[in-house]
Amino acid sequence: MLFLKSITLALSSVIVVSASRISSCTEPNTIALTFDDGPFQYTTDLLDELRDANIHATFFINGYNYWHDLETDPEKLAILTRAVNEGHQIASHTWKHEIPEDQDEVKPMMDKLDDLIEKATGYRPKYFRAPKGDCKDDCIAYFEELGYNVIYWDTDTNDWDYKEIGAPARVKLVKEFLTEEFEQKRDNYLVLMHDVNDHTVHQIVPWIIENAPSKQYKFVTVAECLGDTKETHYDPDGNLIPRQSAFNATETDIPSRGIPADNSTSFNLKKTDANSGASNYFLSSFVISTFLLAYSLTILF
Repeated sequence: MLFLKSITLALSSVIVVSASRISSCTEPNTIALTFDDGPFQYTTDLLDELRDANIHATFFINGYNYWHDLETDPEKLAILTRAVNEGHQIASHTWKHEIPEDQDEVKPMMDKLDDLIEKATGYRPKYFRAPKGDCKDDCIAYFEELGYNVIYWDTDTNDWDYKEIGAPARVKLVKEFLTEEFEQKRDNYLVLMHDVNDHTVHQIVPWIIENAPSKQYKFVTVAECLGDTKETHYDPDGNLIPRQSAFNATETDIPSRGIPADNSTSFNLKKTDANSGASNYFLSSFVISTFLLAYSLTILF
């Protein structure tokens, strides 16, 4: 019995190693602004702000959340098209801001959202963020099996949490928080926000544009901050997607914006390197698992 328990524990450790959330960028001197839960009525204003500041960001969208007719409204779908044409990344955030409890329903739900994104942008996203970040190791492993990179964050503005204290107070707290974060001069930042909030789009983002250390950092998409220069640029068959860029760039320019050109030749995203200290964690877990297995064999024989 002890042997079986030890084997189970060892195997469980190995299984945990296989699932890896991505909470930080890997490219140095990058800031990845991310916006969840949209698109919504403020997203167009946000795109205007980002365009004027020559900033690229990532939108983790829902198919049916604040807008219930995104799927059928051409004008709303055009927001996604515009975002990608202007250099932004569209990624998956589930259809209704929830992961179905029945695993058999997950893939059809994700396919539905990815079909919508492909319809608007020409590509199928390979990046996913769980609603509220609620996706444990077995959940992460499943989404990885479906082909997604599971994205979290390392800089949470908590911009959504304003109902009790009011939007002005939340904006003040976010400014103070980001000021402290930027003063740390970290290698990179993966920032969580929500474009469904008026105060985020019209107060927090303009403040970031004015106050972030843009001379030391480049604003990039999540894919770019992980060294991926292919996401958004190729269709499911591997064909380059021609785009009308708001920056009047050629297709050869698009992958290099925000990421040095010499990084664009080899894309081999290693999820175990995506988190700070993740490699050590995985190595430690492997060593522990090996020790437990060896110990169990010693007891048995």
